[in-house]
Amino acid sequence: MNKLAVLFLICIANGSYAQNKWGIEAKVHSGYLAVHRPAITHLPKDPVFAGEVSYFVDLHEDKTWVSAFSTPRIGLTAFYSSTGNTEILGSLFGGLAFGDLPFLRTEKHSFSARVGSGLAFATKVFDPATNPKNNAMSAYVNVIVEMSLNYRLYHKNNEYGIGFGLNHFSNGANKLPNLGLNYPTITLSYGNKRGVFVNKERSMYPSSWQAPWEVGTNFIFSSKEVFPTGGKKYPIFALNVFARKVFSPKCGVEFGLDGIYKTALLDYLPEFEKKPIDIFQGGFFTGYVLSFDRFSTILGMGVYFIDRYLPEDRIYHRIGMRYKFNNNLMAGVTLKSNWGKADYVEWSVGYVFNSKK
Repeated sequence: MNKLAVLFLICIANGSYAQNKWGIEAKVHSGYLAVHRPAITHLPKDPVFAGEVSYFVDLHEDKTWVSAFSTPRIGLTAFYSSTGNTEILGSLFGGLAFGDLPFLRTEKHSFSARVGSGLAFATKVFDPATNPKNNAMSAYVNVIVEMSLNYRLYHKNNEYGIGFGLNHFSNGANKLPNLGLNYPTITLSYGNKRGVFVNKERSMYPSSWQAPWEVGTNFIFSSKEVFPTGGKKYPIFALNVFARKVFSPKCGVEFGLDGIYKTALLDYLPEFEKKPIDIFQGGFFTGYVLSFDRFSTILGMGVYFIDRYLPEDRIYHRIGMRYKFNNNLMAGVTLKSNWGKADYVEWSVGYVFNSKK
């Protein structure tokens, strides 16, 4: 999941020549560490403060996916954040890539949703001897997922903003313990547009209402660590077969079947001898797709119809990104979870069988 940051900008910047405006934005956050599990009630201690600086580009184009989103914004952000408990959790710093999609935009105002992802570095992590109370973070390198709602007031090249955000930090259960950190915050920002940015030629976006459903497959691989802390890491392999239709850049659906060979289940209920078929999971998945030319995001929910031991919940979720190349090959990364608890990060390669090259 950590490489989503760079992928986001590279993938959606494919493309008609246009004079798009670029600028710099500074933002401050004030909030708190949310207790999303009873096991971390001992961690919140102090208010949380954070600061960030972003480079952004406001896209102005016709006849591409850009026109459907009314001047969307993409950019890169560097940030620093306190954690609400410096003694146990230390501090966080890093960078992310983001997309900011307006619900409403005029010459003087805008209201938008921003989503971003990248890398966050923690200065303190779990250690059984020196820091045993940090059951939220065990890896120095983590993923940050950012979501926020933002209002901006424009005056000439200046913009003043206020917003509400939620930042999530986690390593995707690649290393335990990994309860993760969630920070709801109020934000204040100031931005200044500095110049003109010329994009490469971007693909025209065709009408999709008459387009056929895309049918394809993804091969997924991952790994998962099991308790106790420092335990063995097990490989995970999966095959996903999907049918997807994008009705417009703002609206698409996907249905899929998942076959998952989860070797981590060998460690679950070890008193039972398990055959290979016993650690197989089968699931049905449905998701919502946002399309940015060849780059797309996926958010959805699935249900296991085959799961002998059911070590987690029967319901699972996915959030992530995919990119389709000119030869119909795909690459993607998604976070698979169960009601907010990370299961593992899915790395995928795939192919779309009936799409135009």
